[in-house]
Amino acid sequence: MLVSIACGAMACGAGDLPRPTFVQQPTSALVPVPFPPPPARVEFVPESPRQDAVWIDGEWTWQGRAWGWTYGAWVVPPAGAKFSPWTTVRDRDANLYFAPGVWRDSRGRELASPKPLVRARASGEDVPEDEGQIEETGENVLPGKTP
Repeated sequence: MLVSIACGAMACGAGDLPRPTFVQQPTSALVPVPFPPPPARVEFVPESPRQDAVWIDGEWTWQGRAWGWTYGAWVVPPAGAKFSPWTTVRDRDANLYFAPGVWRDSRGRELASPKPLVRARASGEDVPEDEGQIEETGENVLPGKTP
């Protein structure tokens, strides 16, 4: 049994922004990670560039040794596609798993990300730990790019 411990785009984003249709991450998308991501960054959302654009929140992505921030963006959804927001979950043995936010077709297959129309700006680049020390994170990633 897996238990979600991170909020997805539906719960964390601003309520009035146009959003894609969401679909849950399949268990097969989960990969083990050694520690959870830092707290989400505050993003400054620019105005929508088009009526058919939807907002995708920024997210932490696992880069093999550290978490890197992927900026949120306005995109035009692929035809017929749904978005699986990023998530982290733990199993009964407390092992941690991560799945990045991805677009999926009607059969649940992963699709290429649409080109960002306009990107967010994030708050500060440094991420403080609970004790106030700066946390080592990976590189920031532009939407639609792989770390």
